Amino acid sequence: MGIKTLMLTGDNEKTAEAVAAGLGIDEVCSNLMPEDKVARLEQCKAMGEKVCMIGDGVNDAPALAAADCSVAMGELGSDAAIEAADVTLLGSDLSALPELLSFGQKVIRKIKGNIVLSMSINVLSVILSLFGLLTPVTGAIVHNVSSVFVVCNSSLLLLHGTKRRRA
Repeated sequence: MGIKTLMLTGDNEKTAEAVAAGLGIDEVCSNLMPEDKVARLEQCKAMGEKVCMIGDGVNDAPALAAADCSVAMGELGSDAAIEAADVTLLGSDLSALPELLSFGQKVIRKIKGNIVLSMSINVLSVILSLFGLLTPVTGAIVHNVSSVFVVCNSSLLLLHGTKRRRA
């Protein structure tokens, strides 16, 4: 997906390198304390990078809180990590992360589309009102219909992933 991956772990270097090699992780920082993880995230953010932290333990909670976006692995995750994270996965399967990222991108596109659509309808309504083509009552109806359309359009997000789940 074109995302740089960085493993920040308190584990020893040999173990961390073996896990990273198996997962295709770009860079590994091992033997880290919680404050070291936060410092490394801050370095990445200072370079203008967007940071998403994924963790499950008490030692990950400070870094989860410091990240732009954070994901706790819920099945085995500590309460501190779950509380500090923006999103909690119910399982501990890392293969769900690309789907989570894809869904997040889809949500942002839907939000932006809904804003453009509703603002366009509002501007058009104001223009039509200026020319006397839209009365206060019909203006209220148009506004409410556009709100219902935005809600219905957003509800299409519920269909995300249903094809894959049925297979």
